[in-house]
Amino acid sequence: MKDVQFFKQALGIDYPWEVKEVKLDQGANKVEIWIQAVKGVIWRDEDGERLHVAGYEQRSWRHLDTMQFETVLHARVPRVKNSDGSTSMVQVPWAERYSRWSRQFECWAIVVMQATSTVQAACKLLGIDWHTAHAIMERAVERGLASRDEEVIEYVGMDEKSFMSGQSYISTMNDLQGGRVLEVVEGHNRPAADALWDELSERQVQGVKAVAMDMSKSFMGSANEKASHAAIVHDRFHVSKYLNDAVNAVRIEEHKALSEEGDSRLKGVKSILLMNPENLDEGRVESFR
Repeated sequence: MKDVQFFKQALGIDYPWEVKEVKLDQGANKVEIWIQAVKGVIWRDEDGERLHVAGYEQRSWRHLDTMQFETVLHARVPRVKNSDGSTSMVQVPWAERYSRWSRQFECWAIVVMQATSTVQAACKLLGIDWHTAHAIMERAVERGLASRDEEVIEYVGMDEKSFMSGQSYISTMNDLQGGRVLEVVEGHNRPAADALWDELSERQVQGVKAVAMDMSKSFMGSANEKASHAAIVHDRFHVSKYLNDAVNAVRIEEHKALSEEGDSRLKGVKSILLMNPENLDEGRVESFR
């Protein structure tokens, strides 16, 4: 009885559900908890109409470990008959619909995945496979999108990422102040860029003050059309890259001209010309001069 009360409070189980039984299997290193609906419960739909129980379905969910013991929840979930004649299982409070893991386990899994360098490392710590981790991540994204408000976002960033050996690309739009990804679409062309803007509401688009991006014509063209009022800001990395490329191109041209005259002063100085002057030691400063 004490075990039942402990897990009832720990799981937050309340009417119309109750913890029926708890079993500890030390050999299997597992705790199993049986939950059931209270007898005589009247189930109702969103409009308050009574739903009749058409049967029960046995379900199980992986929960957070209890000390070193894997913990599993079991329940006979009522299946009710809807007004249109179809049947569906009632929503249990400890797990998402169609999930095989409790909400608390899924939330903890996301924390572990954020703290580890790879999904595989998180899987090893959690004792799950990659497909399970992927399903948990998908539901976390769905919950996040469902709870997102239509707030004004003043500064956004547009970027592209390659994966699978650089053969595939995605384009992303980020909230630069909130530090979050707003949308991800396949490709890195103009239709992909337009699709990013289309995911924002008209109010959000009008609230954008500036867009940070590289010098992609697709991104610039899309921003000029979709948010013409917003300033386009090129990030420092790409501006620096173009500057360095220009400096090096001039070095190559001048080195070629000087070499024809027997002057090799620009040989082997590429790194010195491209380095931040503040990072040059005395010897390099003299060479630079």
